[in-house]
Amino acid sequence: MRRYHVRLQRVKANAGPSAGFIITVDAVSSDMAKITAEARYPGYRCLSAPTVARCQ
Repeated sequence: MRRYHVRLQRVKANAGPSAGFIITVDAVSSDMAKITAEARYPGYRCLSAPTVARCQ
């Protein structure tokens, strides 16, 4: 499992108060991270590829 940062953008006006935000998702691949994030926040879409979160 890897940790990904996923940038979500609202595509439905009534989806929520935020127009866009970044969440962190644990997934086995970037495709699964995108699917997981979009399933967690209906009305939002991942418009760019998720990026691997780096340890600081």
